[in-house]
Amino acid sequence: MGKIVEKKILPEYFNEVIHDRKKFEIRKDEDNLQIGDAVVLREWDREKYTGRETGIRIIYILRDAPEYGLMPGYIIFGW
Repeated sequence: MGKIVEKKILPEYFNEVIHDRKKFEIRKDEDNLQIGDAVVLREWDREKYTGRETGIRIIYILRDAPEYGLMPGYIIFGW
């Protein structure tokens, strides 16, 4: 089992995640995320946490892929 990381997520994206329409995130690669890590997505309305959150486990990671338009220092992870 990997580590657990908490991340803020805006309501419009949070809703897509909890309704299974969004299965990935593009983020700064600042947490050394790995396959098997857990991420807690906490809904953030740009001023405060709303109290809603959901957890996911990473099953796919893409990093260091500028040939696909991924800027250096960013990561795509999927669940």
